[in-house]
Amino acid sequence: MAAARNFLEPSRINYRTLSEALDYYERLGYSYKEVPWVVSRQATAVTLPIDRKATSVDYGDLVGSAEQSFIELLMRGEKIRKACAITPCFRDEGEFDELHHAYFMKLELINTNATLENLHQMIQDALGFFAGYIEAVVIKTGPNMFDIIDKKQGIELGSYGFRTFDNHTLIYGTGVALPRLDTANAKAHN
Repeated sequence: MAAARNFLEPSRINYRTLSEALDYYERLGYSYKEVPWVVSRQATAVTLPIDRKATSVDYGDLVGSAEQSFIELLMRGEKIRKACAITPCFRDEGEFDELHHAYFMKLELINTNATLENLHQMIQDALGFFAGYIEAVVIKTGPNMFDIIDKKQGIELGSYGFRTFDNHTLIYGTGVALPRLDTANAKAHN
């Protein structure tokens, strides 16, 4: 019998997929931006669910997603339009399993030209990327909020919507999260 997987330990990340995702989204006009991996509590609080804790170090909070990194930059007064970034994501998921890890890698998408048309375009962009790996569909999860899920098993591959804080409104979305995509892909082909 195989040993139980410890989901607090590192998972193998397919950096080739991250690289392919970056190339794909840059071709679609998302500019790549290096972003902080440690942000202020003010930036973390914008997206942190009330029943979760941030992963903190002495000098700030480790990001749960590059969305928090972009929020930090916007709070500092930086101008960002249509961009993407790759960061590790540190999460308090409560329970850990093959889809919920303490940390993972993700390419996040952002567009500060927050129109419904641009939200739907971001979703179509992401669907186009996922189509190279797995059959996926879009489901509505709330007012102007959507998930892309694996069609065969319903595994969430990414979330998309509007975020408003201070004087900013932005569109956020998952370009790719790993190892989640690889896990969904493996399960779909078993």
